[in-house]
Amino acid sequence: MNLGLDGKIVIITGGSKGIGRATALRMLEEGAQVLACARGREALEETAALARRTESGRLVTMAADLTNPQHIAMTVERTIAEFGRVDILVNNAGSARLGRLSELPDEAWIEDYNLKFFGYVRMARAVMPYLQKQRSGVIVNVIGIGGLMPSAGYLSGGSANAALNHFTKALADEGAPFGVRSVGVNPGPIETERYRGFVRPKNARSEAEAEQMIAESLKASTPLGRAGRPEEVADLIAFLASGRAGFITGTSVAIDGGKNRNNLAN
Repeated sequence: MNLGLDGKIVIITGGSKGIGRATALRMLEEGAQVLACARGREALEETAALARRTESGRLVTMAADLTNPQHIAMTVERTIAEFGRVDILVNNAGSARLGRLSELPDEAWIEDYNLKFFGYVRMARAVMPYLQKQRSGVIVNVIGIGGLMPSAGYLSGGSANAALNHFTKALADEGAPFGVRSVGVNPGPIETERYRGFVRPKNARSEAEAEQMIAESLKASTPLGRAGRPEEVADLIAFLASGRAGFITGTSVAIDGGKNRNNLAN
């Protein structure tokens, strides 16, 4: 299926690894021009090396800390300077720590929200005027099913995700009169470096035993008997950002192998 993304200008935050990297490579394969930003320069260079294997699209990378409003402004300014406009924003940067109420001081909540929630809000605020002016564009927020499945062990992250689902729907109302869509993606267990770290056992007696236990956790993580792949999420993001999904806005789509039984809550 030709998604019609050839020549589209895409900003991807958190583009250095995992879902962000897979999305950058998928967009490039479709012929899009991509600016990928993240805090880690070394991982961004790895993304750039992989991107050089593709025969279409163009990738620009830059280090940016999206807890810093100045870096957000610089990211959008660099995109305009390099490509002349922006068509698609994929908000993907940011994660929140695991922890129960008694384990998370105010500082932890503030740090998690500053990156995961306010990073998305600030990026959308910076990009929206350009999209409204050209009367077209898409904002895709990569959120997570933690916002739909409350857990005592994931309080700050889950509540930030719930807020982002709300934000995505409200943002769609703001963009609609200008032809700007806003959609969310709620991944479930995805086999990334970060998720493997979450399920890595602390009591393993050897690396081989740890890998075996991780494999068992991944198998048990969804009714499909496996975790998802970053490339599968990237495929969904590319579709939602394309004209093929032109009538989809103000909603969040779960990609979780059937883990969340409350999808109607979306």
